[in-house]
Amino acid sequence: MPAPRRPAVPSARAPRGAGGTGGGPGFVGLVCGVAIVAGVLLPWYATNLGPPFSATSASGWDATSLAKIALVLGVVIAAASAATAMDERGLLSLSERTADALAWTMVAASALAAGLIGYRFLVMPEPAEFLSRQFGLYLAAAASIGGVLSGLGAVAVRD
Repeated sequence: MPAPRRPAVPSARAPRGAGGTGGGPGFVGLVCGVAIVAGVLLPWYATNLGPPFSATSASGWDATSLAKIALVLGVVIAAASAATAMDERGLLSLSERTADALAWTMVAASALAAGLIGYRFLVMPEPAEFLSRQFGLYLAAAASIGGVLSGLGAVAVRD
């Protein structure tokens, strides 16, 4: 009687050159990196005082120097994610060591961006009692958290 056949265990990572159309961690990280850059350039704060329908707003770039660092980190995330996405699709051949380094770069840069943006989310610039948070700050915060998760996803699928 022949021995029973063991079922094959599927790999978490698609083989190189699969050319899938789905968005993997690299693509998600690229979107998050671009969203951080866009979020920094959108309004972060608006004044609660002033004539009706003419609120004065300030982008993250204008409001704080921490946002300028977050913008640079967003570019780093986007670049590392683009290389990872091209490797996932077989357009770029990266060594395992380089791919792992890029994945960890995505995690570290996103975590640092999340910390900087989170700080400005909790501690608003003066005069804080006259300011309200705006869309750009929320977008940058969500994108930085998404960047951390996509980086961890890229680390997890490495064999």
